[in-house]
Amino acid sequence: MDILKYILKVLYQNKWWIIIIPIFAFICAILLTRNISKTYKVTSTVYTGIASGYNIESDIASKTDYNSINNEMDNLINIVKAQSTLEKVSIRLYAQHMIYGNNFKDNNYIQATNFNAIYNKTPIEIRKLIDKTSEANTIARLLKHQTASPDNFVYGLFNWNHHHYSYKALSKVEVRRVSNSDMLELSYEGSDPGVVYNTLKILTKEFIENYQSLRFQETDSVIEYFRNELDRIALILRSSEDSLTNFNVNKKVINYDEQTKQVTSKYNEYFLKHSETKMAYNSSKALLNEIEKRMSDNINIIKNNSEFIEKIQKISDLNYKIQYLKSNSSDIANAKIKSLKKQLNKEEENINNIITEYKTQKYTKEGLAKESITDQWLIELMNNIKAKAQLEVLNELKKEIDAEYSYYSPIGSTIKRREREISFLESSYLNILNSLNGAMTRKKNLQMSSAALKVLNPPIFPLDPLPSKRKLIVLGVFIASFIFTVSYFLIIEVIDRTLRNKIRAELLIGNPVLGAFPKPSKIKYRNYQNEVHNISANYLFNSVSNYFDSSKKINIVNIISNNPEEGKTYIAENLLLALNQRGIESKLLNHENDYNPNSSEYLLANSMDDIYIIKNEKVIIIEHPCLKGNNIPDYFIKNASLNLHIVSANRAWTDTDNLLFKRLSKKSKNNPLFIYLSKTSRETLEVFTGLLPPYTTYRKILYKILQFELKSK
Repeated sequence: MDILKYILKVLYQNKWWIIIIPIFAFICAILLTRNISKTYKVTSTVYTGIASGYNIESDIASKTDYNSINNEMDNLINIVKAQSTLEKVSIRLYAQHMIYGNNFKDNNYIQATNFNAIYNKTPIEIRKLIDKTSEANTIARLLKHQTASPDNFVYGLFNWNHHHYSYKALSKVEVRRVSNSDMLELSYEGSDPGVVYNTLKILTKEFIENYQSLRFQETDSVIEYFRNELDRIALILRSSEDSLTNFNVNKKVINYDEQTKQVTSKYNEYFLKHSETKMAYNSSKALLNEIEKRMSDNINIIKNNSEFIEKIQKISDLNYKIQYLKSNSSDIANAKIKSLKKQLNKEEENINNIITEYKTQKYTKEGLAKESITDQWLIELMNNIKAKAQLEVLNELKKEIDAEYSYYSPIGSTIKRREREISFLESSYLNILNSLNGAMTRKKNLQMSSAALKVLNPPIFPLDPLPSKRKLIVLGVFIASFIFTVSYFLIIEVIDRTLRNKIRAELLIGNPVLGAFPKPSKIKYRNYQNEVHNISANYLFNSVSNYFDSSKKINIVNIISNNPEEGKTYIAENLLLALNQRGIESKLLNHENDYNPNSSEYLLANSMDDIYIIKNEKVIIIEHPCLKGNNIPDYFIKNASLNLHIVSANRAWTDTDNLLFKRLSKKSKNNPLFIYLSKTSRETLEVFTGLLPPYTTYRKILYKILQFELKSK
């Protein structure tokens, strides 16, 4: 509460500055803002259809992806704010102004003053590029002339700080999503209604074109990639298929699996037939050997017969041919077999005729009929020859089967490899075809969603400016200057080390303040100076007399200061006067007149008699020399009823003062030591004495307020 009271007093003391400075700033703000430019605002609403619009995927049951929707809306907002979009707006806006602007009359494109400003800035070579009949031709010329150079005017329009065409100005366009809807609201403010209106009008058009261009360019590049890949894979696939076909033709492969099955089946038939034929051959050979053993030497006669040998060879050849032809069944082969069988039968008849001569002997040596054993031998011989021929044919057939195995084995691995390659290419082809279809579907979907991107509320030319911010500016200046002024004085009050008043003195010195004595009154209160002086002297007596001890023979009051001209003589004299007026015998000892502060009697004093012979005095007031350069004997400090340290309120408390006062505090120990302020203001004195004259109603009310006496009557 004391701090708050102190703050109010500080503010009251500087009240005129706190009043005058904000009023002065207020008046200056009014004068400076009297020609403040008007501000016009244009808005436009664009329907995007991203969240609720119909597209190809709308019929597919799926959850709404709010993250995707928010991302799409952010993309749209970023496209509006993109530097490339705003640069196109800047060029088109400038071209429009240069074509339709008027030097003497405002129009719906630009005010005359703004047109004159930009027209006068435009170099002559740029003016020559303006085609008054064609906006598109003008834009094309400007873009052709534009180069990234600080000397290029067209480039600088967007990259400098022009208040209509620069990126800094155009980026002030505000874009926001209307709640969670499909709507985007664009707004723009400026001092020229035509510029604001046309800027937003051009921006909405450029933004939609940019969005569609970016989205279609994205899908078109993907579609082109997939089409190129599809053509490339199709070409490789066709080449691989043709290569496989040519390979099959060259290798005479119609159906590899069926052909290999036939080879396997042929091998199995060969294996069975070879086993049967081998057994028949071995059986006939064994039986034939047994019969020949029985026939003894007679068989050699037949075997050595050249005609018999020749016929046997022919029969063997015919059997081989017949067996060979049987392995290749066909109509031609069957006809040849019939012919060969006839020859075979004929040769067998011939062999029988030869054998007939051998039948002249009836029995063999074992007693068997010669005719019977010869016939049996001939039969087995024919069977043996037939079996042998079959074996030879089967051996040849095995070679053919082995050759087929050798032929088809590498063909199979090659075909599998090529078929696997073709299968991979087909899979790649189908995947790319599916991706192409997806990309084309995506493009169609984008076409539908982009078609939904329409200006719902087009910009409207503003007729009335926005409410002026002049009142806010003026009020803001007034409040800011008031806060600055108050803050300035409070900060100065905090960092200033001038004692000034009771609170500051106690904070800086760290010792209680007993009272204060005023400085001479100002002109306003000069008539009340004596009254105030009497009140101050009376308060001085009351404050000091509280520390007098009636049991003591004499009460010593030490008047001390750190520096000369602190006002201690003035206070000592007023205290003496107040004591004498009340009939208290007192004596003031001044260091200049009554004793020598440099004498040994004073410096080594052990009693009052060392410097003054006491008579009937009850109170001795000793004005000591200043502590800065002098020393006060311990006797006077320790035996005093009161040590009064006088400090001028209008000076700063220095580090030297602090050291001197601490030294004095140590000497005084438990003896009373107080600060007494001199040369104070009336406000400081009123802390001790209460309200001082004059007692006007205004001063009474103000005093009550500063004392927080708010509810008293």
